[in-house]
Amino acid sequence: MTDPAPDLALEMVLARYPAFALGTLLPLCRDRFADPVRGGFHEQLDALHAPVPLGTRRLMVQCRQLYVLAHAALLGDASGHEAAERGYAFLRRHYPDPVHGGWFFRATEDGVPTDRSKDLYAHAFVLFALAWLHRAFAAPDAIALAGATYDTLRTRMAAPGGGFWDRAGEDWQPDRTLRRQNPHMHLLEALLALHEATGDPAWLAEADALVRLFLDRFFDAPTGTLGEYFGRDWAPHPDQGHVVEPGHHYEWVWLLHRYRAQGGTLAVFDAGEALFATARRHGFDAAHGGIHDQIDRAGRPLVATRRIWPVTEAIKAHLVRREAGYPVPAEEPARLIAHLFADFLDPAPHGWVETCTREGQPTQVNLPGSTPYHLFLAAAETARAIRPERSSSGPGSPPP
Repeated sequence: MTDPAPDLALEMVLARYPAFALGTLLPLCRDRFADPVRGGFHEQLDALHAPVPLGTRRLMVQCRQLYVLAHAALLGDASGHEAAERGYAFLRRHYPDPVHGGWFFRATEDGVPTDRSKDLYAHAFVLFALAWLHRAFAAPDAIALAGATYDTLRTRMAAPGGGFWDRAGEDWQPDRTLRRQNPHMHLLEALLALHEATGDPAWLAEADALVRLFLDRFFDAPTGTLGEYFGRDWAPHPDQGHVVEPGHHYEWVWLLHRYRAQGGTLAVFDAGEALFATARRHGFDAAHGGIHDQIDRAGRPLVATRRIWPVTEAIKAHLVRREAGYPVPAEEPARLIAHLFADFLDPAPHGWVETCTREGQPTQVNLPGSTPYHLFLAAAETARAIRPERSSSGPGSPPP
């Protein structure tokens, strides 16, 4: 952060979040989501932390859980190492497609593939998990697997006009009906993680291509917004092209700072500032507090219910901008963390509230296994803001 000695009260508020991550979230992932019998991770827990018997497990959830255990180890708590080893073995044993390459989308709790399709979003998290497993545990073959996975994506899923198809069949025949920015955003996150984990400039070069796609296709300069849904030619989707998600604005702000800090050379400052301004101006619910799930290009709310993850992305965006020297009031990250606890964490002291109404009433009591990724990463960013010397996720970028 900019201040060499932040106010003690502010630091106490900020410190509460990393304490939650290591004291509550990590044990949930290590002891409850992790399956000690079959390996891998449960898809959901109920309010008492018992596995919800859904019968299947998505590839993405397996990878997000592995990330949490790996990042925790880099922050000094490697108690999830054994669960990570079992989870990595489960991932490698049951999800790779031995015939067509890539990774299956979903499998049973015993590891039998039930959805053999290929999903860009899920593959992005395979790459992300492999980068963190390599950093934290020197996981066998992690970087080689990442290279093979990305080569397969480029060979089988690259699409005209830049980027990739969202989904494909088992044999990589693409679904061309809808294209989204979201899988590409997480693929950029994974490429930056691989660059940080290996120092290999080839990963950053691939990140350059996705940032260029963001500038050319996803970002709309006249409205300062980020498109979510597109047609096959990257034109805004005729039915959903007006949809904007403030949470993704914040997520891109954080990623663009990370990209610049790791040596990215494309000019992203104006776009990042525009996204941040739009999310700040239109994303917050002035009447009830919180962050809207969806707005339109003019800033009008489309879905006013609230999810937990946009708050974590807002925290990350504010922290990285403050760390980089931008004029972010010292109390703003603390205010967002206080909101996170008041509406989503304190009502469920041994977990979290996933969704709530506009008025803040909880609407989901089960705990999805995908959410700890959001919560832990924002907490790690908060820890770095308090103690930069313990950083394990990279510095912010300097002002231009």
